[in-house]
Amino acid sequence: MTKIGKVAVITGDVNASSKMAENDARQLELLLRKCYQNTLSSYNEAELEGFTNFRGDSWQFIVGNPILAIRSALLFRSFLLVYSDQKLGKKLQTSAAIGFGSINFLPNDISSAGGGEAYEISGKKLDKLRRRMPGMGLSGLGENDEYLDSLLGIIDALVRGWTALQAQAVSYALQGFSQTEISKKWNPPISQQAINKHLKSAGWPAIEPALRWAETTIEGCIFKNNL
Repeated sequence: MTKIGKVAVITGDVNASSKMAENDARQLELLLRKCYQNTLSSYNEAELEGFTNFRGDSWQFIVGNPILAIRSALLFRSFLLVYSDQKLGKKLQTSAAIGFGSINFLPNDISSAGGGEAYEISGKKLDKLRRRMPGMGLSGLGENDEYLDSLLGIIDALVRGWTALQAQAVSYALQGFSQTEISKKWNPPISQQAINKHLKSAGWPAIEPALRWAETTIEGCIFKNNL
């Protein structure tokens, strides 16, 4: 867990999953776990743990380093878009409610979810997101909630327009790879110019600086509240 006291809990559910065929719904559970495992392996510094799957289409996990909560949620969503397109032939979107606060216990084989302030805040935020668009937001940082929540709404609008290829390009960019590195990792490899086109179409040139600002703001909020 992070040394600075607060953590983030991200809770989400997949949009329009109730209309999925039974076989696709079972496959979705596996895809969500794969998205989490890949996010976990991509962001060691985020200190992810406590993944839980509810009712097949809802999910939750802890970000021990809360500064990386938004980045973790975006990477999870980009993986879901890519894998659902590959395995189910459809681009699946998911809400993502980020709650900042303390936790009392982690989920285990007995309990289906953890407990504590961050869990409660995340759950309440998800309830609000279910009643409106956009499908991404946060709470628990005090006076900066409104600004960051609005920023996430704009990012969410961009994410909902991503193609699977754009999501794949952004997933690499979120991990810090350069366009040249991404072009070589592509299977089969493509040109750096093609990667640049995918990232531009996804709005990454606007998302990247906004994400850095958000992370700096979150860091300031957390350290201020823990002094």
